[in-house]
This record gives sequence, C-alpha cells and structure tokens, in this order.
Amino acid sequence: MLFDLHPKQNREELFGRDYEIEYVINQILSGNWVIIGGQREIGKTSLMKVVINELRKKYGFKGIYVSLRGVRSLNSLLNLIILELNKSKTQINLRVSINFVVGSAGIELKRNAKAANSLIELFNSIQEEFVIGIDEVQEISKASRQFLDVLGNVFSTNPKVKFIFTGSYVGVTKTLINPSASSPLHGRPPALLNLKPFNEELSKGFLRKGMEELNVRFDKENEVVKKLDGIVGWLTLFGNFYAIRRMDFKEALNLTLEEGKKIMIEEFNHFLESKTNKQLYLIVMETLKFVNRWKDIKRGVEIKMGKVDDKELSLALDALINGNFVTRGERREYTITDPILKDIDFEKLSSRNAFI
Repeated sequence: MLFDLHPKQNREELFGRDYEIEYVINQILSGNWVIIGGQREIGKTSLMKVVINELRKKYGFKGIYVSLRGVRSLNSLLNLIILELNKSKTQINLRVSINFVVGSAGIELKRNAKAANSLIELFNSIQEEFVIGIDEVQEISKASRQFLDVLGNVFSTNPKVKFIFTGSYVGVTKTLINPSASSPLHGRPPALLNLKPFNEELSKGFLRKGMEELNVRFDKENEVVKKLDGIVGWLTLFGNFYAIRRMDFKEALNLTLEEGKKIMIEEFNHFLESKTNKQLYLIVMETLKFVNRWKDIKRGVEIKMGKVDDKELSLALDALINGNFVTRGERREYTITDPILKDIDFEKLSSRNAFI
C-alpha cells in the first residue's frame, strides 16, 4: 500500500523508482558497492530494503539491513550485525572461530573480543553471495577510521559480501565517495545514486494511485503538490491522513505540514549537534528563504550576526549542502531543498530546545 508509513519492502509497493532499483541491483551484481544519497523523506531506506529483497528473491543473495541511527561505535555496530544475523530466517554458513562461538541460538561474541577484528572475521567468513544494507552510515563518524579499515579489508578479501549504504554527504559517507590516497578504499569508491524528488507528473500519479488503492475519490493533487513538492515521504503522510484516517482535506494537509516540521526540526537539531557555531547555520537557513546568491546571503547573515568570515560562511553552506538541507545550482544559487524546511522559523531554534 502506497500510503503505509513504514519503509517499503517489496517492489510493487515502491512507486516510480524502477530505474533506481535496477541501477542498484546491476551495480551489486557487477561487484560494486553502492551509496544511496538524497534529502530526507525521499525514500532512501525504502529503496535499500526493496533492493535487498529483490536480490534475495531473484538472485539467491542472502542479506540483512541495519540502521545506524544513534550508533557511534564499532561495538554497537557489531552487536547490531550479530542481532540481525541471528534474527535472519535464512541459514547462513559462517566459518567463525577466533572471536565468536556458534550455538543453537546463533553466534555469540567471545569475551574481550575486539570489535574491528571481530567484524573483519565475521564479514570475511561469509561463504555465500551476501548483501548488507547500512542505513545512515554517517552516524558512525566517531569510529570512522576503524570502520573504513574494516570495509577496506572486506573489499579486498571477500568479493561475496556487498554493501549498500545510505547517508548524508558528511563524515564516513563523504570519505566513501571520495576516498583519499591514504584511505583503505582508495581507487574503489562505491557507485553513487542520488535520489531526486518526484517531478510534478510523478507526484500527482503517486497520489492518484494511492487513492485508487483505497477507493477514495480525489481531485486536489495540484494543491497538495504545490505545498509538498515531490517529496514522497510528505506525499505518503498526507495520503495516510486523508485516505486512511479519513481526515478532511485541510486538516490532513495542515497536519502533514505540522508533523513534517517536527521531523525536520529534529533532523536539523541532530545535524547541529556536531557544529560549533550553531547560530550561523540557523541564520543562514533563515536568510536562504529570501535570497539565494552568496553575496546576498553574506549580507543577510551579517545584518543579523555582524561580520562573518568568507571562509566560515562558505564552509557552513557546504555543510548544509552535504547534510542535504540545501542545494547549489549551476549558477551557484543556493536553495533550501524541502518546502517544509522553508516554513520553519530557524531563528527560534536552539540546539537543546526546538519550537516553532
């Protein structure tokens, strides 16, 4: 069902992404790892889960999915991987002995085993075609060097293991896309697929098909798309409110905007956690509602904050782009990516308390 709020699992549930599904599958079958990028609520997790499922059903792969949201260490990642392997309904032949014990309940980590060595042993012990989906990979930034060492070892040692990542273009994700000469993955970057919002036609088609599935008559696609653009997460949320919960049109649209703001405020505060000059990012976002050229942005920011160094402003804009909050056009015009972001009063946000 298109208006189900959970990430999609099956291909028939994922609207308008046939090209993207085939692209990722072909990259994996060709031996490449893949990074799925794009702004929030654009469907990265759904695409990853559908691809893993397609690889299982059609190509005999086994696989697991893990989300790194809130994960900061290799130990936490290792525990998640073990949990998912043990939960998996498919029998997996693992040749582990050094850092693990294999029993009737699955695999267990030996006491005092090191996380990096254990991950390397675990991944390299897999004897079958296997795909591992790692969602929000940028979250493991505090252990990024060790994690990259693990990935470099697996890439060189076990071609049967393939990875699909999603994430913002910061930290680990950025290093994966553009590995430096000293990186364990130098010369072996994953293929990058950047998910785009639906165009107007696809957005309306998504709403029509979702309404048809639920036998709901609907003729206000233009108004919804004007407010929510082609962001599939927001279109899905509106459809759920209107067609499943049977709210009236205005209530469903207004609640979508309000819920969307809450989600995006949480995301932006999460983004700000690692930033020193949080106020600069907030003022830049507020300024971008009115101007889009660098010199005008600088002028607007300095009206609110006083003198701002050129380099500091450029770094802030780059970080917002990498975090998928802002895009930069061919003419170096900066635009807020999501229509719901434009409705947030960034001057009223703080890193510890967010309100509209």
